[in-house]
Amino acid sequence: MKVNSLNNKDITFNGFWNSKGIKKTLEFADKNGAMFVSATSFAFSLGIRPLVIMSTPNTEKDNRKVATAKALSSALTEVALTYAISAPLAKSMSAINKSPEKYLKPKTIKNLKESTKNLEDSKAYILASQMFKLGIGVAIAVPKSILTVLGMPYVLKGFSDENTANNNTKQDNSVKFKGKSESNFIAKIVGKVIDNPKIQEFSKKNKDSNFPMHILALRDTVATTTFVHQASKSKNIEEKRKRPVIYNALISTALSIASTYLVDGLTEKLSQQIVQKIKEANKNDANVSKYVNGFKIAKPALIAAVIYYILIPVISTYTAERVDERQVSKLNIQENNKRTFDK
Repeated sequence: MKVNSLNNKDITFNGFWNSKGIKKTLEFADKNGAMFVSATSFAFSLGIRPLVIMSTPNTEKDNRKVATAKALSSALTEVALTYAISAPLAKSMSAINKSPEKYLKPKTIKNLKESTKNLEDSKAYILASQMFKLGIGVAIAVPKSILTVLGMPYVLKGFSDENTANNNTKQDNSVKFKGKSESNFIAKIVGKVIDNPKIQEFSKKNKDSNFPMHILALRDTVATTTFVHQASKSKNIEEKRKRPVIYNALISTALSIASTYLVDGLTEKLSQQIVQKIKEANKNDANVSKYVNGFKIAKPALIAAVIYYILIPVISTYTAERVDERQVSKLNIQENNKRTFDK
C-alpha cells in the first residue's frame, strides 16, 4: 500500500480501495449489514472489551467480572441470533436484487428506481433494503438481552471453574440453509412489504438520512432497556452486583450513542472523500455501488465498536461503581436515621 499524497486530509491509497480484501469486506457489509455489525461487535467483545473492563482501576474485581460476563454473553448471543435470521434474509435480498421484476410490482420498481439505471443504485431502494438488512438488529434486541442475562451465570462460572473449559464434546449446532425454496419464500414476503406504498414513501423521504446510524442507536437503546429490566429481576445475579452492571449498561449505551453520533458527524467530510475514492478506484467494477453502500454501513458500525468496546468500558465500569457506592451510602444513612427515629 502506497501513500501518494497527504494534503488537507485528502488521503489517497494506491491499490487500497480496490484491493480484494477491502472490496470483499464492503460487499459483505452491503449484503448482510446486520451480520457485519454483529461480527464486528463479536470480535471486539471477545478480545478487547474484557481486557479493558478487567483493567479498570479502583473497582471491585467481582463487579468487573459481572460486567465482562455481560459483554461475553451478549456477544455470543447476538452473533448466533443474527446469523440464524440474517443468513436466509441476505439470500432473499440477493434474489430480489438479481430479479426485481420477479418479486416486486412494476409500479414499485419504477417508483423506487427514480432516475438511476439500476434499481440497486437507487437511494430509495437502498434504504428500503437496509430496513431489512439492519432492522434485524432491532428485531433481535429483546430476545438477545433476555438470553444475555440468562447466559451470564454460565460465563461467570468460567472465572471460578477452569475445568469447565475442558468439555470437548463436539456437536454440530451450525444453522444450515439449503436450497432456493426458503430464500424465494422470504424474498416474496420482503417484496410484498416493499410493494407497500407507505414503505416506498418512507424510503424516498429518508433516502438521504443517516439511516444506518439511527438503526444502530435504536438497536442499542432497545437492547439496553430490555437488559436493565431482565437483570433487575434475575435471581442468578447477586443483588449487590445488579446495580453496578445495570448502571454500567446504561452509562455505556448513553455515552456510546452520543459519542458515535458526534464522531460520525465530525468525519462526514472525510467520509465523502473516501466514498469518492472508492468510486474512482472501482469505476469499472459493476459492484461499485455495493462497495459504497457497504462503507456507509461499516463506518458507523466500526466507530461504535471502537467507542463502545475500547474507550467507554473503563469510564462506565468506574462510574457505575461510584454511583452504586453513593446509592448504598444514601440507603445506609436513611436506614440509620429510621432506626434512630424508632428508638
